Amino acid sequence: MQPRNDDPKKKLRGSVTAIALTVLAGGLMGCGAGPQEAKRGGTPGSDTIVVASQTDINDVNELTANASPIHATLHQYALFLPLLEEMPNYAEGPPTFEPRLAKSWELSEDRSVLTFHLRHDVVWSDGVPVTAEDVRWTWEVQTDPDFAWAFAYVKEFITDVEVVDEHTVAFHFSKGYANQVLDAIMGVTLPKHAWSRLPVTEWRENVEWFRENLVVDGPFTLESWEPQQRFVLRRNERYYEPDKPRAERIVFRVVPDRANQLAMLRSGEAHMIDWARPDDAASIEADPELELLSYIPRTFQGIVWNVKNPLFASKKVRQALTLAIDRQVIVDSPNYGYAEIGVSPYTSNLWVRNHELKPWPYDPARAQALLAEEGWIDADGDGVLDKDGKPFRFEILTGLGNELRQDALTIVQEQLRQVGIVAEQQVVEFNTMLSRELQHDFEASFVGLSIPTNLDLYYFFHTEAANGSYNFGSFSNPEVDKLIETIQGEVDLLAAKPLFDALQALLHEEVPLTFLYESQRLIPIRKELRGVQPNALNTFFGLQDWELAADGS
Repeated sequence: MQPRNDDPKKKLRGSVTAIALTVLAGGLMGCGAGPQEAKRGGTPGSDTIVVASQTDINDVNELTANASPIHATLHQYALFLPLLEEMPNYAEGPPTFEPRLAKSWELSEDRSVLTFHLRHDVVWSDGVPVTAEDVRWTWEVQTDPDFAWAFAYVKEFITDVEVVDEHTVAFHFSKGYANQVLDAIMGVTLPKHAWSRLPVTEWRENVEWFRENLVVDGPFTLESWEPQQRFVLRRNERYYEPDKPRAERIVFRVVPDRANQLAMLRSGEAHMIDWARPDDAASIEADPELELLSYIPRTFQGIVWNVKNPLFASKKVRQALTLAIDRQVIVDSPNYGYAEIGVSPYTSNLWVRNHELKPWPYDPARAQALLAEEGWIDADGDGVLDKDGKPFRFEILTGLGNELRQDALTIVQEQLRQVGIVAEQQVVEFNTMLSRELQHDFEASFVGLSIPTNLDLYYFFHTEAANGSYNFGSFSNPEVDKLIETIQGEVDLLAAKPLFDALQALLHEEVPLTFLYESQRLIPIRKELRGVQPNALNTFFGLQDWELAADGS
């Protein structure tokens, strides 16, 4: 078994849905929907659905937009077609796919060529057919070094994209590995005839140009956009599925304030909120006009320890810190039970999860014993552990506006204080927090990181990822590195399950990060809204199937 990349200077890799830091934006905006926006009945295909969302879009071009859930919604489920659509059946096994722009595909026996056969009935919204030339040109832009797309590393083993004929395209690979299909289909296909007129080197300075020259092949087009207020999706009349989308329009209202969002939902001004806080769940479930949907994101929440700091260099100390935290209290409140204790970076809804692992227990006595073995005792009787005359005192970094995390950290602070450790919250603006984490300029930090759909832990725990990636704590372990590399070099991920188990067991023992909890994502909707399928891929998965019940019920 060979590691996925033999070059010691290998680039980071994964899918665009891979790395997402959980962050709550602050602010307050008006919440009133226009009088004709929210319709609560009528025939499918003619209604307007209103979503109250916390965040806005900033670009219709996937390659220049921010990587965020709202942009994944806009690009992958609304405006453009991917070659294949990744399915959210992660409890069963590695990713599976359904046809979209491509009607079929096959991988050569030696895994060197992946061929896609495109549909013949897909056209851009200006009537121009979508062809293999669009697919090849998109790949050329994605990998153009002068453009430097942030996720170009995903295409690192694709040596060429060959136009076989108008509706056949072949991806050539330098090596075979498990995630070839996933890497090939990452990103939507863009319109060569419309967008190649602007040189790629000018794309980042002319993001408005793409909206002015927008053509789409997905179920919706962008009807209008008022920044920080709303954007409106309208049915694409040239979409290849004649009975889709089911809704004529979907209006996304930008409403950061949660109370305003709930007010819109209850009044019927909105049909859906993109997510709700756990403390609102009971009142939502009690409302006969509302329904509360939920799923577990591929996101682990926890405290990362900066092992470059002498406080956290010892494995025993990291274990003791974990033993000193009663995580069930955090699950019960502030999560109100809509969470479970974290054990692994792989969440409990993933097939790859090592279910033999049990959470570290809450055991403050054992925590104190481990700390004493490392020389941490209360020598001066002030209630704070000390070693060589220095108290065990540190700061935990967290993001401004994330009240749930701040509430959780308040519990952590009190529990650590009971074993003689002083931890203080340091609340900073999100971009400041991320900058400091990337520079390792912190002692401990509360993180929420999303696992890529290719299940690669390179970003978070590989030694090389400590430089400019999400291995914020500079964790380094040769055994962990080898397991990560070996897994990603496997052709059959199912056969690699024992390696996944061993990797999780090793991380559990080393505790580079104390896994606190896996929280559920709560999605309130009005009962007349049908077809909503939120899942670990995206809250807005299957957007083209949304509709309002004909009788408004």
